[in-house]
Amino acid sequence: MRKKMFITLMVMVIIFALASSLYAQETDPEKVLNAIADSLNAGDVDATMALYTDDAIIKFVPVMSPPGTFIGAEQVRFFMESLIAANFKIQFEILQVLGDTAVTRSKTWMDPTIQLGIAPMEMIVVYHIEDGKIKSFINVFTDESVAKLKAALAPK
Repeated sequence: MRKKMFITLMVMVIIFALASSLYAQETDPEKVLNAIADSLNAGDVDATMALYTDDAIIKFVPVMSPPGTFIGAEQVRFFMESLIAANFKIQFEILQVLGDTAVTRSKTWMDPTIQLGIAPMEMIVVYHIEDGKIKSFINVFTDESVAKLKAALAPK
């Protein structure tokens, strides 16, 4: 009897531990961000969208071209499809993770910035992650990247 209780208790502990570790892996901001980078760099829109909430919000500061904000799955998908169509690539360094918020320093490349000779563009990005998905992020371009873009687009 005691042996059965011990075995039952051990099985319950193992199941609980596995469930907890799986949940932790799915909601770990660093793992979510790595998955986003991998899916974007692979050009996989569906895998990318699986990592965003249906009501996600993306905001760019300063606004480089309209729109500067994308709200909801439809607009976010349109934005991600546009990035992937332009051969978008990203690298980032995670600067800090506080709970469900992560701050990165990111570098991006895509055909238009490469053609203008201003790649990579650099930015600080603040992500809010809920239940293993990106709920929102605000992308703040560095002053240097904004200056490079303005100079490249200035009339000559």
